[in-house]
Amino acid sequence: MSFDVILDCYTDEPSGLGVPPYLGVHSRYIAGCLTEMGREYYYLTIDDLRYTNGERNFENTYNKRILNTTKNTENSVYLLENATNIYVVMGCFVKYNYVSAEPPSFEEVRNLLKKFSLNQNTVLFYALGGSELTREKIVQIVPQDVFHEIVFGNTYNYFLNKEIKNNFESNYNQLKNIAISSSTIMKQLKRPMMIEIETATGCNRNPGCTFCIEGKRGLPLQFRRKEDIVLEMSSLYNEGAKFFRLGRQPNFYAYDHSNPESIEELFKNIWKICPEIKTLHIDNVGPQDVNTENGQKITEIISRYCTDGNITPFGVESFDEAIREKCNLNGTIEDIHEAVSIINKYGKERGKTGMPKVLPGINIIYGLDGQNENTLKINLENFDKIMKNENMVRRVFVRKLTSPFGEQFDNYSIENIEEFNEWSKQVEEKFSFPMLKRVFPIGIEISELRMEMFENRKFYFKADGYMPS
Repeated sequence: MSFDVILDCYTDEPSGLGVPPYLGVHSRYIAGCLTEMGREYYYLTIDDLRYTNGERNFENTYNKRILNTTKNTENSVYLLENATNIYVVMGCFVKYNYVSAEPPSFEEVRNLLKKFSLNQNTVLFYALGGSELTREKIVQIVPQDVFHEIVFGNTYNYFLNKEIKNNFESNYNQLKNIAISSSTIMKQLKRPMMIEIETATGCNRNPGCTFCIEGKRGLPLQFRRKEDIVLEMSSLYNEGAKFFRLGRQPNFYAYDHSNPESIEELFKNIWKICPEIKTLHIDNVGPQDVNTENGQKITEIISRYCTDGNITPFGVESFDEAIREKCNLNGTIEDIHEAVSIINKYGKERGKTGMPKVLPGINIIYGLDGQNENTLKINLENFDKIMKNENMVRRVFVRKLTSPFGEQFDNYSIENIEEFNEWSKQVEEKFSFPMLKRVFPIGIEISELRMEMFENRKFYFKADGYMPS
């Protein structure tokens, strides 16, 4: 009997995460499509190939490059040699030092896969970019002797909608059964995973931020039906999934046009069908939508229905007014500070695990249009204001402005990198570290921990199943 192989090389999009311990939507949707088509498939990760190639753990340290092997590791060579189709999924927006995984470069994929792809139809699903213009960029760096085809957009469109004009456009009617059938992938996983659940497509701001990938995709604002989300989660839950994040959207607070009653109904139905979930978190929040009457109601709902350790990641990007105007960033400085206070009002109380119920996260970007010698100072002043307001922030993520085609296409000078490193250092020393001491004071007891990494006899844990957003 013929079969296909899904090779997960991990994805990290602005609107969704698929780097372990997260399981992203793209590989799952392929699994769902193949299941609906009656095709047998096997799920592998790049870690399986590394292990087969001889990589092992180090003395006193896990090798995070092979932490995420599957139940198919020992048969991976046979599977790749005999598959009819090999579907490779990859595309990381930011070069990030993940705790328990290492996404591969194109060259590593080439080295590990080339001997198998000579006889099998090998398709690359690349999660980044905004349109077919991506192809012009990606062919400059993707090895041409490995992949027979390069596909962009939603993976299920490749199987069901080959004539669609915009491969990134969602078809939630078709996705319903595919998402439910994707739960078949659970049987092939070795570790418990945080399952990314798609809730919406498109941005509720038009025009949006000038540099944002959502704008380049030009997608209409669409929301998945609550009942479809719950049915998908129920199918995954029945196959053993206990960790979920309602993500893969630009702004959770915009769900169903920022309707608190609708959002509460979604959460109620999730818990009704999946009563023993260990983690239920959200992702991506627009601070301007928090600082509204409905936003306050949604915040209270999230703090009540989600599990401890939750984060509302704010795409602040910059506190510099000149940059905010030039890049059309969402909300005002006042919105941001008020949103931080609103999240703290409802979320900084500690839950049963000892973790705050929900806290803001703040993203800052280096390299935006309008950046000048005062931008870092302005950012630090606003971080200091958050400290003085006695609010808490769960984490800060400072990153370089990235090409819509992914971090492998970035080209920063040595001077830029040095300046960026200085940014990161100052934010860490003056805000991130002092804030961590506020969020996790000495003596606080945290329960329901999950070990993610063992390095040089040190253990790294995540609380309440939480992984970085």
